[in-house]
Amino acid sequence: MPINKIKQSNKALHLEIQRWGCYFLCLHYYVSVLKKLEFTIYDINAAYYRFLGFGHIKSNCFILNPCMILNYYGIKSSVRYESFGYFGAVNEFEISEVKIKSVDGSHFIATKEQEILYDSLDLKPRGKVFRVTSKRIFKLI
Repeated sequence: MPINKIKQSNKALHLEIQRWGCYFLCLHYYVSVLKKLEFTIYDINAAYYRFLGFGHIKSNCFILNPCMILNYYGIKSSVRYESFGYFGAVNEFEISEVKIKSVDGSHFIATKEQEILYDSLDLKPRGKVFRVTSKRIFKLI
């Protein structure tokens, strides 16, 4: 299944991924693009437990070490924070942190400049108002 078909609303996903897995799913979106891999719901759930065991994520899907998750799939990278106005270089990709109007907390979407590549909540098609607050810029090494 193409990763862009996997949404947080899918009841087959582990509950913590349904609630908090947007960054985790964005990382797997880029793995699917860069490594030409497809993930099933089972694969995503298994990856959750794998990376929880490795100490790369917390049980609530908080990502502790995104580069080690990518490294597991053979993608060597470094990551840094940038402001919302930064546009990545040729050897970089980005995950944008967004604030949804009238919702506490943050959500993460895979972006390129101002284009949404993958959003596990489908905010735009659902008419949700949001704004980019910062970006995680991954540089391929």
